[in-house]
Amino acid sequence: MRIKIKPSISLISTVGGKPSSIDLAWVIELLSGIKEGKSMTIAAQSAGISYRTIWNHLKLAEKELGIALLDSVKGHGSKLSAAGELLLGSTKQLEDRFSALFPSEAIKLQEQLMTITNQLNSKWKIAASSDPIIEKLISKSANFELRTMGSGQSLESLIAGKSDIAGFHVPDEGSIKAIYLELKQQGIDAIPVMKREQGLIVAKGNPHKIKTIRDLARPEVRFINRQKGAGTRLMLDNLLEAQGIASKQIKGYQHEEFTHSAVATAILANIADAGLGLHHVAKEYKLHFIPLNIETFFLAMPTGLAKQSAVAALIKNIRNHAGDTIGYSQLKLRNRYKP
Repeated sequence: MRIKIKPSISLISTVGGKPSSIDLAWVIELLSGIKEGKSMTIAAQSAGISYRTIWNHLKLAEKELGIALLDSVKGHGSKLSAAGELLLGSTKQLEDRFSALFPSEAIKLQEQLMTITNQLNSKWKIAASSDPIIEKLISKSANFELRTMGSGQSLESLIAGKSDIAGFHVPDEGSIKAIYLELKQQGIDAIPVMKREQGLIVAKGNPHKIKTIRDLARPEVRFINRQKGAGTRLMLDNLLEAQGIASKQIKGYQHEEFTHSAVATAILANIADAGLGLHHVAKEYKLHFIPLNIETFFLAMPTGLAKQSAVAALIKNIRNHAGDTIGYSQLKLRNRYKP
């Protein structure tokens, strides 16, 4: 949940001698949609308003302003007039300036609403990348509900308001900074909770003598991949690109699993010879592990949510467990990541 404070923009009409208010927000929504190439009907649907209602508001605004906001183009529907472009640009600038004036008020209201939500709702919704520590702790908690998905999908779920918290990992510092800046613009904090060791998981004894990522391109090696959107899949693609290896050179690149445990099970069952996964999972399944990367795992959440007692306790428990688990290391950092 995130709060954004926006101005209310209205025209006070004196048509007919009796003052009446025309909500320009709907008109701006329509103009914005048409500028993006949408038809009048689709733009109205996107704004959640009936075509008739938004059309009436547009005509009233045009009458009051004494200008046409749309031009009809034969065979192409409507487009913004010069006046419509100016009105849209001016109101967007106003909204940006207005929002910049009240970020602390938005955060304060957001925290207050989260406190109320915490009291009324039994569980916080977490969308997170596959991780044994996260899964173990959530299964023992009555305060959280976990859905496992890729790092990218987890962040999308949080941004869309479908989840309260997103668990994700990224393979390098450059990616972390880019994601942090994107989240910050949307009022979301990225909280580092642990370090994990990722690498190649292969059969016990390493019968194919796999040593590096380049060995995956050998024709006799069968690979099992993670799904699109998974942070581990992104790490693999980065490693392949760095080595100049095309994905089509990897036998089994298109064969996907959705968790680290599923990858380990496929190797244990001799369905595949190698996969990318966690050191901890390789040890758990008594498989051979070739280290490749140490990554940071984050919990992303709206600003202020980390102050809630249940969430603060979860962050603390994750960090403590990471310090006692093979393939992980504990992080004792400030709650907010800063590049």
